[in-house]
Parts: sequence; structure tokens; C-alpha cells
Amino acid sequence: MPKKINILYAFGLIALMSTITTCSEVVQYPPEPEIEFKQVRLFDSLDLLGGKNKVCELKFGIIDGDGNIGLRDSDTTGVFHPDSLYSNNLFTTLYEIVNGDTVRVDSAKQRNFRVPYVQPEGQNKTLIADIFVNINFSCDGEGNLPYDTIYFDFYIVDRDFNKSNIQKTPVMKLDTTGVFTAFNSL
Repeated sequence: MPKKINILYAFGLIALMSTITTCSEVVQYPPEPEIEFKQVRLFDSLDLLGGKNKVCELKFGIIDGDGNIGLRDSDTTGVFHPDSLYSNNLFTTLYEIVNGDTVRVDSAKQRNFRVPYVQPEGQNKTLIADIFVNINFSCDGEGNLPYDTIYFDFYIVDRDFNKSNIQKTPVMKLDTTGVFTAFNSL
């Protein structure tokens, strides 16, 4: 009889432990995406024609409670038409530092991007990920970059048009290379 009690006790203990483990509460996040700047890596590159470029590789983290981030290649009609605001879903604003003053760079060709469609698997649709985006600056024929010292504001919009918080990169000198984080800006 003592053997049966030990087996029952062990079985009950295992059942209790698995109940405790499987009943852990799922963290709920809001449906609006939240982003966090992580780093910018500046490096030199060449374009397809051999022209010099400076590349800003932006890395940021995202949490979206309903996981509806990104656009499919086929999302090109209606509000996602190439001429509409939401043909892109990652929006950046470039700022240049000129003689110590911050100047917003207005351009007909803003540096906005399409983050690709992502479908979280399973019942919990929360999406937690890092996103990398390359932003290119072409040198002129003399090898000069269009700007000296810059930074970006950026945000993302999900497929329900929920706008994330706005994040900012550190101030960067384009004539340098390296990794910039929020702690080592100029």
C-alpha cells in the first residue's frame, strides 16, 4: 500500500506542477504598436554603378498586441495605393544640424519604407521583434555627402492604421562610421 501512495503522490505533484506551469498568465499588450530605438550603424557602401554611399542601418524594437504589422506585396490598391499616404508603414523625418540649429529636411522623396507583412503564429498574436532598415545617402560626383550632421524621428503604422509612439535616433556625423546608440550620440 505505501507504494501506491507514493505513486499517487508523485502523480499528483506532477499534475499540480504542470497546472501551475501551463496556467501562467499571458501578458496583454495594446493593439497600438510601441517602438523603441536600439541603434544606428553607419557604414560606407557602393551602389550598383560604383557610386559612393553612406548607409544608416536603423535598428528598432517593436511590440504590437494584435500583431498586425506590415504590408503584403499585393497591398497596392485603395489606401495602400502607391500614391497614397499608407503605401508605406514606416515613416521617418530627417533633421540636419546647421550651425548648431536643427532644420527639418523637407523633401519630395521622403525616406519612408514598407515593412513586410508578418503573421504571428499561435493563439497569442502579440508580435515582439527587431526591425532593421537601411537608409542610403548618395555622395555627389565629388564624393561629398548631402548632409553633415543629422538625426531621424520615426514611427510605424499597423494595418488598422494605429500609429506607434515616435522615436528618435542620436545625432550623427555622416562623415564617420560606427554604431550609435542613445548613450553615445554626439
